[in-house]
Order: sequence, then C-alpha cells, then structure tokens
Amino acid sequence: MTLDQLVPWIVAAALLVVVIVLALVSRRRLGAARAAARAESDEQSRRAREQQAALEASHDQALARTGAEAAREKEALAAERAAALEEAKQARALVAHGLKWEATSRELIADACREAGADVVLLTNVVFVPVVSGASGRFVAQVDHVIVGETGALVVENKNWRGIVFDGTLPSTVFPAFGGVVDEAELTPPFALQLVDDSPTVLTVRTHQGRKAPAAQVRRQAQHLSDRVHAELGARCWFDTAVLYSHPRATVYATDRDTAEGGASTPIVATRAQLVALVRELAGRSTKRLSQARVEDVTALLASYGADVLRFGSFAQESRPGSSVPVAAAELVASAEPVAAGDPEPDAEPRRADDEPAEPESAPTAAAAPGSAPAPGSAPAPTSTPGPAEAPPASPAQPAEARPALPRPLPDLRTVATPGRPLLRPASAPAPAAPPATPDAPAAP
Repeated sequence: MTLDQLVPWIVAAALLVVVIVLALVSRRRLGAARAAARAESDEQSRRAREQQAALEASHDQALARTGAEAAREKEALAAERAAALEEAKQARALVAHGLKWEATSRELIADACREAGADVVLLTNVVFVPVVSGASGRFVAQVDHVIVGETGALVVENKNWRGIVFDGTLPSTVFPAFGGVVDEAELTPPFALQLVDDSPTVLTVRTHQGRKAPAAQVRRQAQHLSDRVHAELGARCWFDTAVLYSHPRATVYATDRDTAEGGASTPIVATRAQLVALVRELAGRSTKRLSQARVEDVTALLASYGADVLRFGSFAQESRPGSSVPVAAAELVASAEPVAAGDPEPDAEPRRADDEPAEPESAPTAAAAPGSAPAPGSAPAPTSTPGPAEAPPASPAQPAEARPALPRPLPDLRTVATPGRPLLRPASAPAPAAPPATPDAPAAP
C-alpha cells in the first residue's frame, strides 16, 4: 500500500487512541467524583449523627435540670405554704389575745391623747411579718401601740406587770432590805425586775435583762416596724420608743429614760402625768417629720395588719374601722371582762416570736419577803425591822404628789400588811401619816 493509502488509517487509529484515553480519563474522574461524593455523604451523616447525639444529651440535661428545679420549687412552695400557715396561726393568736391584753393601756393612751389635744392616730395591736434579711426562718411580730402624727411616730411597749417593778433602778437604792434578793453586780442596763407577792411570805423575783428588757424589746420592735414600712411604702419612717407600765396594781421605780449604747433613748412611763407629758412632747415638736398624706399611708398600712385605730384632733372623728360609733361612747368589753379560769395571771403577756433564738430568761426566784422565814433550799434574804403599821412615803424618783390617779386607784404593795410580813419602805425615809381610805385601796392600819 502506498503512503497516501496509509494516512487515513493512521489518523483513524490516532483518533481511536484519543477516544480511548478520554474515556479512561473520564471514567477515572467519574470514579473519583463518586468517591468524593460518597465520602462527603458519609461525613455529613457522621456530623448529623454527632449533632443528634449532642442534642439528645442537651435535651436530657435540660430535662434533668427542669425536673430538679421543679422539685426545688415544689419544696420551696411547700415550705412557704407551711410558713404562711404558721404565720397565719400566730397572727390569729396574737390578734385574738392582743386587744384583750392591751385594752387598759389603750384607754390610758387614748385619754392622754385627748388631754394633750394631740393631732395623732393611735393604732393598737399591730401584727406583721418583719423584713429580716438572711434569717433562717420567718416569724410574726406584734407591736402593742403606735402613735403616728405629723410631728413623728412613737412605738409604745405595754407591760401589764403587777407587783413592784424596778426598771433600770437597783432595788437596794429604793429598799435596802432588797439588796440580797438579787445579785445586783450582775445587773447591767438595760434590765427590769418584777417582784410579785405570790404568797403572804414569799416574793417571786422575775429578771428581764439584755434583749429581754422592755426597753431593748421596744427598740427592736421599732426597727422591725420601720423596715416593714420602708419595704411596703418605699419611704423610711423612723419610730421613737417608750415603755408603759399600765397594771393598776403595780408600783414602779424606774429611770426617766433608758439610753442604749448607740444613743437611742427610751422613756419609761409609769404614771398618767408622764404619759400625758410624753404625748404632749411628741405632738408639740416644732418640726414636722411626716406629711398628712404620709400619716394616712402609714395608718392604712398598719390598719391592714389588723390594728385597732383611734383618731384624734385634725385626723377626724375617733372611731373604729368599719364603725360610725365614736370610741368615747363605745364600751370596752375586753377591759371590763374578768380573766377566765385557766387564763394566765394578769401580769402575764402573750408570747411573741423574735428574729433570733431567745436567750434563756432568768428563772423566777422565790425570795422570802423581809421579816418571813426563808423558803426551803434558798438563802435567807435580808430582813427589815418591823415597825408600826404606817404608810411609807413614795420613792424620791416618783414622789406621791407627782403620781396622778389612774383610772383606778393603785394599791401599793408596800402598804398592804400581811401575816408574817412587815411593811416595805425605804429605811432612810420617815413614815408620813396614813392616807385616807378609798373604795378600792384599803387604808393603812
């Protein structure tokens, strides 16, 4: 064959080789592409599986957290419910018994507000839950009386204690015979002693010291009330404090004021004249601390806690909430009704919770009265020489002419002669003539 005849075959063979090479290259590329696609698909599947596993684990953790939070919330709600039930129980108990104990002192303060011509509001038996940050438990507080006016606010702690009371005054400074009844070296202000004649020959001594002292109690209650008012109204209301001894058969020897280390001063009130002077001093201040609207806000808040409300002067007619009958015309059944059998004795008071564990109160000490045989197992108490049965003079801290009559005459324990018990009087004071007899107080023999 000639060269011209071979050229077409050569070209055809070359083209065939090119086609075969292109086919092989395309097939290889297609296989590589398929392998890459398969690898990408596998990688995506793996990532999807990992993501699904992560989502399932996160869901399980979130479900566990939600379950735990739900359990904690359930426990918290159960605890709050139990606390609310306990608070309601305490509040009902305090409201039920509070006004019975405070009826006498309520009328004394109301009479003082009327006599002083004060423009104030008197709230009695305020029961509330204090605001205590970081406290392990919640408790209900009860404030006996609150006097609110434009010139200030006052918290009054009423003590319905009978017998002989020494508040901030050492017994030996009034009655030297009582120097051995208690260890006066351990008495540091604030303190109060109550001596009750439980029998003709025995005096029971009750010691209230430190946090248990009335002055310390009322300052603590005033702080709790101020915090509660601030939390509810958003404005701070400062409360002054005072202690009132209201029992008609109490003889009180007290300092004029109990002053705390921080400078807080608490007047000690035991007579009508002192009470009137205290209210007059509160209402007669030249600077107004509260606006009339703020007084109404505080009154409405404390009234919502179940407080009994009396209004005086510019704060409208004296009436009870929900009643149009003036208090002056209403009878106080609680103050007139006798103590039923089984009730605590008149000088006892309803117990109130506190924000800290109570300190162990000094146990009542039975001390033989001067001139009587000592109780079995007790050290003999100092005695005074029995003298003629005559009425002793009043203490220099409270002269007789400065003790105006309360709603009922006050029989003085020092003037009541009992078998085997001499009359008690300051040893250094002369004995004046016996006072005339009254219907409620027997004349000195």
